[in-house]
Amino acid sequence: MRRTLFECGKLIMTSIGDYNKIISDRNIFNQIIYTSLPEALRLLKERQKDPELMAKVKKLLKGDIPEILKKKKCAVQFRQITTPNNECQQFIKLAKENDLQPVFFEYLDDKFTSNNEFKRSLGQIHIEDHVNKNNVFPVEKITIVDFAKYDGKKLRDVKTLWKEPLVDFHKKLFAAHDYNLKDFDFFDASEWLKNNGGNAVNYYTNFFLLFICFGILFENFLNSKNSEGEFTKNIILPALEKVINLTGVRPLIIPTDPIDMETDIHWISYHSKIKALVPKIKL
Repeated sequence: MRRTLFECGKLIMTSIGDYNKIISDRNIFNQIIYTSLPEALRLLKERQKDPELMAKVKKLLKGDIPEILKKKKCAVQFRQITTPNNECQQFIKLAKENDLQPVFFEYLDDKFTSNNEFKRSLGQIHIEDHVNKNNVFPVEKITIVDFAKYDGKKLRDVKTLWKEPLVDFHKKLFAAHDYNLKDFDFFDASEWLKNNGGNAVNYYTNFFLLFICFGILFENFLNSKNSEGEFTKNIILPALEKVINLTGVRPLIIPTDPIDMETDIHWISYHSKIKALVPKIKL
């Protein structure tokens, strides 16, 4: 396949090619998935002034567009539960620096599991100390959830070891960084996802359609050879290709984290200042 899929935001080809090859070649992968932030900002402004494209996307989504995305220039992060780990703080910083409203899509009806790295990090938090002499962050792991008890349960129903809803606990952590939750928008997308396919195989097409002209998605999709890489190959790339074919342009996606560090545990870890908000529980 050709390495250059787009030029100046214009579509060159509608087939993105061999998914296995894309997954195995980081340069091709980046060219297909991502748009630079300056270009995404320019394209968002341009597309929102294109009545034909706006009407097409609204029709494809049957008008089912979250209200917040209609009102402001939005930067979106999609996580099952929003939590102020290092990645989230990087997202907020990028959004604010570029005059975008930080919007957090959550999926509180998703199932809790220890097999997913991010979900596990919600129940076993990683707290970083200062950088040591070897230029690495020592990490302390604190388990705050009974994994055996809540495995397979909806995230909205999971409680900490001290009986606090897990969702509430992670919102509380924002206070450690002096964030005001009123500065952000939180959208429980559970019902929206249910109405737009119900599972990742189906709903990612409509999810990506939102980022044609209703906001910019901040996300790092992994091409590594693990479960996340398989998810990208089997779910993300087919949905991306379908959206390109439906609209003639690609969704606006930029990486939140430096691409060469996206699998680093640093991004799902927390600053040590949150430790004061974790009750001392004897296991």
